[in-house]
Amino acid sequence: MQRATRFFSNGIEVLSVLAFAALFIIFMVQIFYRYILNHPLSWTQEVSEILYVWIVCVGAATLVSEREHVSFSLIYASVRAPTRRMFAIIGTGFVTLVFLATLPGNIDYILFTFRQKTPTLRLPMSVVFIAFGVFMVLVILNGVVRIYRLTRPGWEKQP
Repeated sequence: MQRATRFFSNGIEVLSVLAFAALFIIFMVQIFYRYILNHPLSWTQEVSEILYVWIVCVGAATLVSEREHVSFSLIYASVRAPTRRMFAIIGTGFVTLVFLATLPGNIDYILFTFRQKTPTLRLPMSVVFIAFGVFMVLVILNGVVRIYRLTRPGWEKQP
């Protein structure tokens, strides 16, 4: 299980790096055409925005660890380990259930956006919004895995 998780994480890292490199190159092309050649390209802005949305959504759900997210841990840090464990299970369970409950509505909206097109490239808007659906599914999976780890012996050593 841990080997598969590491393989998945490394794959996501490589894809994120490639997407960010593509974003940077497209952004530099945009600057070059706009300010050097005085002939702005319209597609570069749209592709940059789509790549940025995907990088943020997938990166936030996979690459940023639980401890790196913004949290309010004043009470959590002041209680003993068993209570922290219960707080973590309840908090993670709540977020996971909320995402799970709202997933059908989000999928419905993503399917609705297939009809709409992006302004320049005329791509379905779902290309943009699917990133949030992927984010939600990955957060749900991360929540289930975290709850599983919190219920196992040695949970204190888990990230």
